[in-house]
Amino acid sequence: MCPVRHHFASVDGCDLFYRDAGDPKAPTLLLLHGFPSSSIQFRYMLAALSDHWHLVAPDLPWFGFSRPGGEPRERCTFDGLAAALRSFVAMLRLDVSAAYLHDYGGHVGFRLLADGTVRPQALIIQNTEAYHGIGWHEMMWALDKRLRESAEEARSRLVRDLLSITGIRKEFLETLPSGIADRIDPAVVELAWIKMNAPGAMDAMLDLHMDYGSNFRHFPTIQTYFRAANLPTLLLWGERDQYLSVEAAHAYRRDLPAMELCLLDGGHWLLESHFHEVNTAVEDFLSKHLP
Repeated sequence: MCPVRHHFASVDGCDLFYRDAGDPKAPTLLLLHGFPSSSIQFRYMLAALSDHWHLVAPDLPWFGFSRPGGEPRERCTFDGLAAALRSFVAMLRLDVSAAYLHDYGGHVGFRLLADGTVRPQALIIQNTEAYHGIGWHEMMWALDKRLRESAEEARSRLVRDLLSITGIRKEFLETLPSGIADRIDPAVVELAWIKMNAPGAMDAMLDLHMDYGSNFRHFPTIQTYFRAANLPTLLLWGERDQYLSVEAAHAYRRDLPAMELCLLDGGHWLLESHFHEVNTAVEDFLSKHLP
C-alpha cells in the first residue's frame, strides 16, 4: 500500500487539486468523481490499489479543493469541465490505461473518451446514465422536467431543493435504510456543503445544473463510442440509487454486450458505503485487463 500524495496543478487559470498514489510508471487509472463530492470519494481506493496501478483523482473545477479563476458562468458547463480535464491530462502527460467514471465525472469522462483525450484499455462506470429515460426514477425525470422550465423557475427550485444543506445531505443519504446510511461519512457531506458556500460556487453549480441537458444530447456520441471501441467494461451499480434503477445499468448492454455487471446493495455512493466490495471488484477486473 503506497502513500497518497496531494497536489495542485495550474490548469487554464484554475488551481486544480488532485490526489495520486502508486508508481507513476505503472498503468494509470483516472478517477472522476460525482456531484457534490470530490476526489475524496476515492480515498479508500487510492490506498488499496496503489501497489499495482498508478491512480490519479482530480477535483473537477468548482469541486473539492480546486480553486477556479475567472467568471463561473464562462467555465461551469460540462464542456468547460471537460476542457479543463483535457489540459490536466496533457499537463501531467497521463497515459490513461483505465478510467473510473461516476455521475458528473462520468459525463465529463464520456466527452474525454469520445474526443480521444483518453484512450483506455478498460473502462469502469458506476451509477451514471447514458440512455435517455431507461431505468429513470422520479427524481431523474424531475431533472429532465426542470430543463424545460424557465431559467428563473429552475434556478429557484435548485436553490430550494438541491443546493441547500438539506438537499446536499439527501444527495448522499438518499432514502437508504439506517444500516447503509450510517456508513456515509458525515465529513464528506460537510465538505460538499462548505464548498457550496465558497465565493462563486453557488452560481457555478447553478450554471452547471442548468447545462445538464448537454449530457443528454451527448448520449448518441458516447453510445457510438461504446460500440466502436468495444472496451472491456465493468458496470458497478448501487441498486438503491434514488435517480437510476438497475435497468439503467442493463441498458449499456445495447452497445457493450460483453460488459460485466456488479450489483451492490447500496445507493449512489458505493465508494462510501461499500468501498471494500468496490475495491475488490475493480482489482479483480483490472487484474484481468491491465496485468
